[in-house]
Amino acid sequence: MPNPALAAQSLLKKHAVDIFPVPIESIARAEGVMITRKAFDGTQSGFALRDGQTRIIGVNSATSPRRQRFTIAHEMGHLDLHEGKPLIVDHAMRIDWRDDVSSLGTNEEEIQANAFAAEILMPARMIRPQVASYVRGKGITRDRLIVKLARDFDVSAEAMGYRLINLGILAS
Repeated sequence: MPNPALAAQSLLKKHAVDIFPVPIESIARAEGVMITRKAFDGTQSGFALRDGQTRIIGVNSATSPRRQRFTIAHEMGHLDLHEGKPLIVDHAMRIDWRDDVSSLGTNEEEIQANAFAAEILMPARMIRPQVASYVRGKGITRDRLIVKLARDFDVSAEAMGYRLINLGILAS
């Protein structure tokens, strides 16, 4: 079974990314992935397509820019972790991979792609010192911490909240 966090960390290291927000679109393009945007009908937020050596990520342009960043990262996770499927279409979904469906273990690839996206966009090695800088000697609220970090890493507050819970920084 692939390790999503290690795969994301490896990609960050390969591209010498030590800054946030992580330039996910630049990383994808450097990996030879073409990114296309179009407003989709329905609930799809994105898709990953493989055709021989060609790899394409389609992004629903009707979603927010932060959602589009997460979609690119999520689809990169599919491309990196899940060989052999020529087309993967993702419908709008919650970022929390510990929901009722995923806890049943029936959607393992989606869980892995979300974990990859969380680690590549919000690397633990970057999150922890940033959290420490905000809480050191200050009375910052949970919500304010989430909002500040979400802005720093250019992700949604919802995604950041789940990330902080999954890293054990915040209680659920």
